[in-house]
Amino acid sequence: MGRYSWSDRKVVENCLVLSIALLNNKRCLYGGMNGTMTWSNSLGEVKNSIGISVVIHSDRSQQSHISLRYVSTKTYTNEKSELDYNISLESTPCNFGGRRFWFVCPLLVESKACTRRVSKLYLPPGGKYFGCRHCWNLTYKYTAPH
Repeated sequence: MGRYSWSDRKVVENCLVLSIALLNNKRCLYGGMNGTMTWSNSLGEVKNSIGISVVIHSDRSQQSHISLRYVSTKTYTNEKSELDYNISLESTPCNFGGRRFWFVCPLLVESKACTRRVSKLYLPPGGKYFGCRHCWNLTYKYTAPH
């Protein structure tokens, strides 16, 4: 079931996405990494990129986190701002060993920290910071029933 076609809410399909599953598949969550994450269009041209470093602490006394570095450009004014911030990571134990990682949403909504534990963070067009789907009030693209 999708959203109503007349809704003006932003959709996740138009956002840049940070995914725990992708970081896990690239083996970035078990020892950390430094590098660049890129997003390409259908022609293979790089459209967006961010610097990313993953810091995983094996002892629970220190907070594991992801550091993001990128330039945000305002849509109408083309004003650029350099951003460098951390997103906390939490982990939960799996039933058969190992642990599962989660992002902790860094956004503030009505002056309160979200701190929701999520597997994906989104940066919608015109947005400045990555946050969870709930904080950005995102929905999914409408698909008509068959």
